[in-house]
Amino acid sequence: MENFDIFNLDNESFVKQEVKKDSDEEGLYKPYPELGKDGIYKSLIRFLPNVANTNKSKVHQYYVWLRDPVDGKNFKALCPSTVGKKSILKDLFWKLKNSASAKDQELSKAFARKEDFYSLIQIVRDSNKPELEGKIMYLKFGRKVNDLIEQQIKPEFGNPSNPYDLIEGKSFGLHVRKVGDWNNYDLCQFLGDKSPLTIDGNPVEKTAEGAKIITDYLKTGPQDLEKFDYKDWSESDHETILRIIRNTVPDGRLVSEIIGGGSDSKGTVQNDYHTETKASSSTASYEVEEEEEAPAPKATKAAAKPAAKSAPSLDDLYNDL
Repeated sequence: MENFDIFNLDNESFVKQEVKKDSDEEGLYKPYPELGKDGIYKSLIRFLPNVANTNKSKVHQYYVWLRDPVDGKNFKALCPSTVGKKSILKDLFWKLKNSASAKDQELSKAFARKEDFYSLIQIVRDSNKPELEGKIMYLKFGRKVNDLIEQQIKPEFGNPSNPYDLIEGKSFGLHVRKVGDWNNYDLCQFLGDKSPLTIDGNPVEKTAEGAKIITDYLKTGPQDLEKFDYKDWSESDHETILRIIRNTVPDGRLVSEIIGGGSDSKGTVQNDYHTETKASSSTASYEVEEEEEAPAPKATKAAAKPAAKSAPSLDDLYNDL
């Protein structure tokens, strides 16, 4: 009680303090057309390597925005097909989409996969937000920008260039506009010849001193892309996804038919999965799958329900339906 000042009470100490959680939005660069001049966002950036793991300088996600029709809440479910695993979300999409029922085809949109890519970037020039120039941030981008990166690394003609190279990379011109309801990246392009990274207005040289300057600079921003890596569903995710599937496709028998194996006398769903990872032919970050061929279902023998696990697997999810 000796440190208690009865006449000077701190109001903040009586309020429950919220614990700040890391968000995918934190540190994310947002070149949205509505924030640019005349509805077009233009800026100059430079792709940077993920020094924590250079093999993951570009992280890819397949995901599905699920909406519970009962409570109206949205849930972003990372799709296991991102890492080549079987996915109930992907299978539900194709079974519904290839149904003879127009109602089922419309319902398939609730399980349509989308995709994003993430990389670290340096903001070289941005007249819309000059305070960001020189900073290191995350960039979320779609298939169009990814194709431009791949074309630099493996060009059909000419010499290859690694956009993530700190000495021989290239600047990238972002040109984002609205086409219909979507952000369009068709006018983005890599600019000029290969050149070293510029820090504080000075091109970095390939020397011991230059290496130290780069190392110190890279420490001023995000250190890796780990938070965008695919993660297996937690028990909570499992329960949420199962609930939304049931609420979206309420007829359990229909769900069994959609999955492709029917159900046994106990209602346990049977299904034989294919784990192919054929790429979607969409050309934008938010386009749904339209051209990928659905795997043909094969009949299987009913399997015994697996033993309870601390973290349910996708097989558990099927058996629970």
